[in-house]
Amino acid sequence: MRTQSLQVGEQVFHPAYGFGVFEGRLTRDEAGQPKDYYGVRLSEGGVLSVPVARAESLGLRRLVVSRKAILDCLHSAASPLPDNDRHRVVELKARWHAPEPMALPETVRDLLARGRTRSLTPADRKWLSSACERLSAEAARVDGTDVSEVRAALQREVDHLKLRLGAR
Repeated sequence: MRTQSLQVGEQVFHPAYGFGVFEGRLTRDEAGQPKDYYGVRLSEGGVLSVPVARAESLGLRRLVVSRKAILDCLHSAASPLPDNDRHRVVELKARWHAPEPMALPETVRDLLARGRTRSLTPADRKWLSSACERLSAEAARVDGTDVSEVRAALQREVDHLKLRLGAR
């Protein structure tokens, strides 16, 4: 995502702080040098200042993942996840914080595919549940609909895929 093109009022997401609305750019004097920041009003309260130069690497991005995009992704070809539990936890954490908008839906898809051949660990199941919650919240904002409606649709699809794929 090119954060330079953010428009005031646009909805954004930061992996560490959650959802918010872009309020504009501000410049602060730091050690005699001007430094530009994005101001984001967080949905959970408060204002976040994100250095413009590091915004993309920190994962700040506009909201773009719709319900349709999530459901389409769930039906695409899966990629393998590490078999080693510790390595998989590291991979899941990295994907949780990835700046790419489709990283989360792709990982949900990959975990569901993994469940076809192996039992998911309690940590895998917890991650999957949290990811579905976050995806539901984003898609509801993007689609302008109620989060419970998106959550129910996503849960139906996940349950359907688990049954169809024979998830354990």
